[in-house]
Amino acid sequence: MEFIRFLDHSLCLWINGLAGKFVSLDSLGIFCADFLIFIIPLFIILFYFFSRRDRLVPVFLKIILAMALAYLVSHLLNYALGIFFVRHRPFLAYPAIYQLSKFWASPQDFSFPSDHTAAAFVMGLMVFMDWKKFGSILLFFALIIGLSRIFIGVHYPLDILGGILTALFSVWIVNIIFRKNKKS
Repeated sequence: MEFIRFLDHSLCLWINGLAGKFVSLDSLGIFCADFLIFIIPLFIILFYFFSRRDRLVPVFLKIILAMALAYLVSHLLNYALGIFFVRHRPFLAYPAIYQLSKFWASPQDFSFPSDHTAAAFVMGLMVFMDWKKFGSILLFFALIIGLSRIFIGVHYPLDILGGILTALFSVWIVNIIFRKNKKS
């Protein structure tokens, strides 16, 4: 367990160590970490509208339900884990962490799991299940969002992994519900 914590913190320091060195990289990191999450739904609407208009509503409904479930699971995890140990955001735990953005990262919030990563992966996974090529692109964007959250100093790598697992669980549950309703 100690090795995992060491690896988590070392990776966080290494990825964040690139911050503050190049203005253009910092700007790209902030954009990806804080704002790319809002562009993904626009891409989904646009691409489905022009290519698979009849599937836009079912996919969007699944995304909304899975995101709501992911948000609930994330906050339950935060609460349950907060009883046993507190995991502050990296910029609070380490003076060496360079915090690039204060947007969406309250010092009062715990860092595990990453809600941004969970939301991005929910969108990517739901689309991937319906449209592999476009879904693969969205999953790449989701990974970029997760890595950029580490880059700007607001999450650890395990927070990103927690967000991905939260998304996988939520997508799995929502798809089970939709399959049962389809059979009825």
